[in-house]
This record gives sequence, structure tokens and C-alpha cells, in this order.
Amino acid sequence: MLTRLGLFTRHLRGKGALIAALFLLGLAGAATSLASPLIGKTFIDSVVGKQNFALVPRIAMALLGLAVADLILGACTRLVHTKLSAGVLIEIRERLFTQCLHAPLAEMELFRLGDLLSRFGSDIPKIQTLLVDGVLGFFQNLIFLVVAATILLNLSVTLALWSFLGIFVALAITAAFRRPVEQGTRKVRDAMVDLSHFLTERLGALRAVRLHEAQTQDQQSFAAYNAALIRRLLKFQTLDSAASGLPALTLTASLAWIYLLGGGLLESGAITLGTFVAFILYQGRLVSPAMGLLGLLRNFQEARVSLDRVAEALATEAAAPAPTVRGVAEPGGIVVEDVCFAYAGSPPILDGAHLRVSSGERIAVFGASGTGKSTLVQMLFGLRSPHKGRISVGPAADDSHAMLGYAGCDPFLLHATVAENLRYGNQGGSDAELQGAASLAEADGFISGLPDGYHTVIGGRGLALSDGQRQRIGLARLILRNPGILVLDEAFSALDPCTEAKVRRNLFTHFPDRTFMVITHRLHGLEDFDRLFLIQGGRLRQVDCQELTAELGGAAIREAASNLVSLDQARYLRQSAGRRQ
Repeated sequence: MLTRLGLFTRHLRGKGALIAALFLLGLAGAATSLASPLIGKTFIDSVVGKQNFALVPRIAMALLGLAVADLILGACTRLVHTKLSAGVLIEIRERLFTQCLHAPLAEMELFRLGDLLSRFGSDIPKIQTLLVDGVLGFFQNLIFLVVAATILLNLSVTLALWSFLGIFVALAITAAFRRPVEQGTRKVRDAMVDLSHFLTERLGALRAVRLHEAQTQDQQSFAAYNAALIRRLLKFQTLDSAASGLPALTLTASLAWIYLLGGGLLESGAITLGTFVAFILYQGRLVSPAMGLLGLLRNFQEARVSLDRVAEALATEAAAPAPTVRGVAEPGGIVVEDVCFAYAGSPPILDGAHLRVSSGERIAVFGASGTGKSTLVQMLFGLRSPHKGRISVGPAADDSHAMLGYAGCDPFLLHATVAENLRYGNQGGSDAELQGAASLAEADGFISGLPDGYHTVIGGRGLALSDGQRQRIGLARLILRNPGILVLDEAFSALDPCTEAKVRRNLFTHFPDRTFMVITHRLHGLEDFDRLFLIQGGRLRQVDCQELTAELGGAAIREAASNLVSLDQARYLRQSAGRRQ
């Protein structure tokens, strides 16, 4: 566990002044707390015992002074603690977010979205508490415990030893619960993750849920996830009650024994009443840091799960996907040399693929689903690394804002205004540039017709828009990016042929000298491209219109015919069933 914790101690660097201030404030607060029983002892021994009433005003002023000091110290402690805790919390969250953005895609795809969100929302605060309150709390409570123990030994060795025995037994009981608490914490966390992932997945796809008429099914699943969480929470609560209650019961039993034993010492005259009262008060001061240490031990046990989970997400922090080689190809060009790639546990999807695209050339890449078209695009942008071979992209043109630009079939849209979505990745775009890009993407008309035009808030993922409208916003965003190479991955799939032809013509006219790589299944508009390529068997080969039509058109016709036969058979079976009834 200390090794895991060491992964996060770097977030305490540069915060030495805050840590020292918090530590000293804690010691000062402990000192004011320890001074109170001494005042009580003085009152009993000098005022009550010796009738020295002249000390009463001084005692009252001392108590008032301690109360004011405690108030000031408490306010300063909370302020410093909040600043230190917030700094550590933000740094760890930023570190994990950076990891999500830059880590190898294949590694991050193994995590469910709800699982990652729970690390940000639940696990990181646990680690922050462990770093700030755990480390400082341990030393403060330890010092407080040593001071209180020293005072108790000076008051009565016999009573002090019995007090120490009770604390040691309580610590042993807490340590015995380590493994069950860790296992219970992990089970509760897993149930919370399942629920979080379910909600994230379903709330992000409300349209799909209703299209599939799965509302009842999802309500039942939601109830099942909640029931599982409640069961684990109740079971863990029982365990938690025992893990925290038994040590507390041990300390209470120890205090009860101190009363019995102390009464005998008072009766025999071995100690004075003031000494016994002071001992009882300091016994409480001893129990407080002891309970603090027990609480820290419990926090360590529960936080170990959080440490493991966040460390798991940061496991590849030092690694990074090999970037696409830049500058080897001619400006605005693309070179793919003997590229091989396979997903884990699957046969190669690309096997010795070659492609060379010159600056200003317009190519279209075709292929059946699953042949590696989108994988090739991801490698082009450096999201994945080829297992063999090389991909290089030439530098952007002088008037380009970016080297590469992308538009896909399912644009990433925020729950924000249309203008904010268009500026995502294009922060410097003016209102005039936004409108111009939208016009080229044939989107200005429907955007202007929205209630607030470009300032209309569209739902999460743009679900308030049609698929074709969403794609046109994605294309307008690409135009705003003004890249040297434009990559369109099924970016017209939701557009009707007439609108697709207009948008494609607008793009080619607006970027006459730019390189275009278009991934598509559609066989119309082939004359607009300089070259056509087909991915088959993991390889890229250049084809002409007749070859492409023969390869894909014939397959499409056969598939359509097969679907018609299936529909006819299904219709016949339904009619036969109706006649039998």
C-alpha cells in the first residue's frame, strides 16, 4: 500500500509551507486542548481543596483565553486545510484526465465510462484525504498521544498502564478487520461503478432507448442495480459497525476499569481528588488521538481500494502511443508503407497496406465493414500505432490552421450552443467565419431556423437534431479548422444524395488545393475523385469505377436480393400462421 501511496506523494511537493502551517496549527490546537485539564486540576486542588478563592478570576480568564485561542486556531486550520486539500485534489484529477486524453487508446478503451467517472468522483477524494489528513493526522495524533501518555504516567503509573493496554487491544481489533473491510469496500465500489456506468450509458442514448422500446427493460435493470448496491451497502454497514464499534467498546471498557481502579486509589489515599479528575480528563485526551489513529487505520483500509483503482488507470502513464511520423511525406501528402495492425485476440485487419497520396489529391477509400478503413484513419491521426510499417503525414500548407482535420459519421457534440459546438477545437473562429463554414456545409439554413439561431442550446450529443443536421455541424467544424488534409470518415452517410453532392462540391471548391481522403460506402459521385482505393484482405489497392462497382455493387445487389428473399419468406410464414389460427 505504501508503494501505491508513493505514486501520489509528488502532489505534496511545492506545498511545504501549507503542510508546515497545518502541522503547527494542529500542534497549537492540541496544546490548548491539553491545557484545559490542568486548569481543572488547579481549581479542584487550590480552590476547592485549599480554599484559595483568589485564583478563581485568573482561572476564569485562562479558560476564556483558551477558548478564544481555540476559535482562532480552528478557523486558521480550516482555511489552510481547505487550500491544501483542494490543491492536491485538483492536481490528481488533472493528472488522471491528462492520462485519459493521452494514454494509448487501446488501454483506456478497456475501462467503462462509468468506471472512469467513479475514479474521478469517489476514489481521488479518498486519496486526497489520505495524503493530507492521513499523513499529517498520523504525526499529529502520534505527538498528541505521546504527550498525553507522558502526562498520564506522571499522574499515575498504574492507571496509565491500564489505559495503554486498552488502546493496544483496540488497535489490534481494528487491524484484524483489515481484509474484510477492504473486500467489503471493493464490493460496494464495484456496485456503485455498475450503477454509474449504466446511467452514463443510458442517459447518453435516450433516443436509442426509445427507438428500441427498451424503457421497461432498462427500468428493471436500473432497479436491479440499485437492489444490488443496497444489499452490499447493508452488508458493509454491518461489518463497519463491528469494525468501529468493537474498538470503541474496548476503550469504554478500559475507561470503566480506570474508574473502578481509581476509586480504590482515592479511598486508599494513593492519589488526590484533583489528580484523579485530571487523570480522567487526560484519559479523554488520550482516547481522542487513539480514536484518531484508529480512524486513520480504517481510512487506510478503505482507501487502499481507491489507490489500486486510480493506480490501475495510471499504469501506462509513462507510455504514449507512437506518434504518426510528421514531415517525411511531401507537404500535404500521406505515405503508408507496409502497415500491419491487429486488435488483441483478432487476426490482422491490415496486413502490408501501402498508400501514397500526393498534395492536393482527392482519393476515396472503399471496403466492407470491418476491413480496416476507420482503423487506418485512427493510425493516420496517431490514435493507434501500426505493429509494423510506417505512416507519415506531410506538413500543412502555409495558410492552413492544422495539418489534419476530421469529420465522421457521428460527430462529437456538446450540450451547448451551436456556436460553442462549432468552436470546439476552433476557439478563434469569429461569428462571420462560423456562418461561412455553416453555409458551405449546407447547415446555415436550419441553424438560422432554430429558436435562438447559433445561440440555440442543443441537447447532449446533439440529440435535439437529426443525424443529417449533426453531420453538417461536424462538417462545418472541419471547414473552420482549415486543415491541410481533410479526412472524411462516412461524414455524408446521413445526408441525402442531393445534399451530399452540394456539400462535397462546396468543400472541393473552397479547398481546391487541399488533400482529401474520403472513407465511404456510396458508389455515386466517383467522378469527383482522382483515385479510388479498395481495402480487401488487409491490403489497399487502386481500382477503377468498373472494378469497384463489380466488387461492391454486385455484393450490394446480392445482399439486397437475399434480404428480399428473407422478407418474402417471413411474410409467407406470418400469412401461413394467420390462416392456421
